[in-house]
Amino acid sequence: MLTLVHIADLHLGAEYAFLPEEKAAVCREAQFQLLERVLEHAGNISAEVILVAGDLFDSPTPPAAVTNRAFSILGKARRPVLISPGSHDYLGAKSPYLTMPLPENVFVFQSNRLTPYFLHPDTVIWGAAFTGPSAFIPLDAPIDPQHLNVLSMHGDLRGTSGYNPIDPNQLADSEFDYAAFGHNHACSGLCRSGRTYYACPGCTMGLEPSDTGSKGFLSGFVDKDEVSLRFHRANAVRFEEIDIPLGQVTEDKELAGLVRDRLPEDCERVCATLCLIGERKYEPDLEGLKGALCQIFFHCFVRDRSHARRDPWDYLERDDLPGAVTRRYRDMMNEAGNQIEQARLLRSLGYALAALEGETELPE
Repeated sequence: MLTLVHIADLHLGAEYAFLPEEKAAVCREAQFQLLERVLEHAGNISAEVILVAGDLFDSPTPPAAVTNRAFSILGKARRPVLISPGSHDYLGAKSPYLTMPLPENVFVFQSNRLTPYFLHPDTVIWGAAFTGPSAFIPLDAPIDPQHLNVLSMHGDLRGTSGYNPIDPNQLADSEFDYAAFGHNHACSGLCRSGRTYYACPGCTMGLEPSDTGSKGFLSGFVDKDEVSLRFHRANAVRFEEIDIPLGQVTEDKELAGLVRDRLPEDCERVCATLCLIGERKYEPDLEGLKGALCQIFFHCFVRDRSHARRDPWDYLERDDLPGAVTRRYRDMMNEAGNQIEQARLLRSLGYALAALEGETELPE
């Protein structure tokens, strides 16, 4: 049985240029703190190996200060750290994996074909490196089925890109006991194809406002007949999107109350994107709202995706599908027998026009 820690997509050195510099600096520091936490956890569970399935760095040639600090932290792990370079930190001629001295416990896979690392006489870690920003790495390897065989590699589990797409059918035929992947920024959970278990932990911390959801790393044990892994949430800055429908809001005081009711936990650690959606009855003070929310959240962006309340009869003279639909509803309303039926048709017209305009929020 093998006890391991599986991480990927730390993206050390990411700039977070969309944030004010003081907030970006906090995020960059948090990345290193997360790496230190991973090593501390590895010690607590007596992990035999730490697998880094690509994109340890955000760039193939990160600043020396970033690589020096990362290697210094990894050198304190007191256990092998195996790195499979990915699409961001791919192995090029100027890669720090080739040009800088590595700690004795750190091993970097350097071939774009699977090669073995014998962790124990009966335990083999197979890995490979991206040697450019994209890759297609075959899963064939001369596996000894008597050994415990673990794969650690950067690869796209969605299988729709040039970032080493992973075919579940080929994975089933590979006979690996466990395959540790990186690249996709959302945790896949523990999956199985044939007898091969596999997972992607997602990134340890979000990199942009749309990088929402739980972030962290995996740890547990791998055996010939069983794999058990636990996902550990990162206690760091996280990104969330919050939709606020404006349909019934008529003033900023009401909007503030609606936002207050939807605040997530630990706001001081959240970089939030607040999206105002639907039909609006008034013009909100966006700058005032952003200023107030930046005092509550780690940082906040306000996106106004709402639209002004429309008069459906404005479409009557348009020479397009919404115009034709509006004229058809006008005729039906003229033929309606009572005001209740007319009101029902008018509401239905509002839904139809919203759908035709590509809106996801129905009018009130």
